[in-house]
Amino acid sequence: MNKNRIPFIAVFLLFFASACFMVSCEKDRDDEELAAKIKSSQKNILTFEFFKADNSSLSTDYNTSLNGNIIVANLPSDTNVSSLKPAFTVSEKAVVLVNGKFQTSRITANDFTYPVVYTVQAEDGSTKNYTVTVNH
Repeated sequence: MNKNRIPFIAVFLLFFASACFMVSCEKDRDDEELAAKIKSSQKNILTFEFFKADNSSLSTDYNTSLNGNIIVANLPSDTNVSSLKPAFTVSEKAVVLVNGKFQTSRITANDFTYPVVYTVQAEDGSTKNYTVTVNH
């Protein structure tokens, strides 16, 4: 009688292990699908600079100071600020706009004669504004 129980127990354990594995895989897939549905709310400017290589009116690269949502650059007084291309990095999956127009780091030029408001839009659609002032 004990010999008959051994195959039954083995089959039961095999079935139980398979069921646990399938539930575990299903949970992993559900977690991955949920993560894919949750969109990032990150909307930060991480760096903001002006590089000589992108701006012919600059004699060197210039860093900025970033304090909260205020960015300040101090450039020489003879700098033509009417068409500067900033280099910036932002949160992953975020996009940058100025006056509703998408901005590309080191490509899109803006007139910094007056402060410029950069809007960073997160993947979830939320936004954060940064005011960039160039002193010259």
